[in-house]
Amino acid sequence: MHRRGDALLVPADPERAAAAIERWYRRAAAKEIAPRLEAAAAALGTSYTTLSIRGQRTRWGSCSSTGAMSFNWRLLLAPAPVLDYVVWHEACHLRVMDHSPRFWALVRSHCPDYEEQRRWLRRYGATLVL
Repeated sequence: MHRRGDALLVPADPERAAAAIERWYRRAAAKEIAPRLEAAAAALGTSYTTLSIRGQRTRWGSCSSTGAMSFNWRLLLAPAPVLDYVVWHEACHLRVMDHSPRFWALVRSHCPDYEEQRRWLRRYGATLVL
């Protein structure tokens, strides 16, 4: 799949088209998420080790104890504030590796409307499909 002006060109075969579209979204997700994650990590005074874009069925993002960050490409189908919330959520795990009150206070301090974005994701997340 590639862009020609305002048009996206995809293979005619539906199976190949679906795979091409997903690859395109994965690349686009990396371009959208990387600068957001860099900014969040810098604001938290920390850093991450790697960034990967995946197609998990049950997770929007994850942060390992080694600082490896992973995000679901389907987040690009969500409103930008939802994407920002997930990036902040995972970035905050670089400082607090649990979901304690301390963690949620940290998330709130950087993403004051996180509860609204979290509710949106719970309600509409299953609709983020091609």
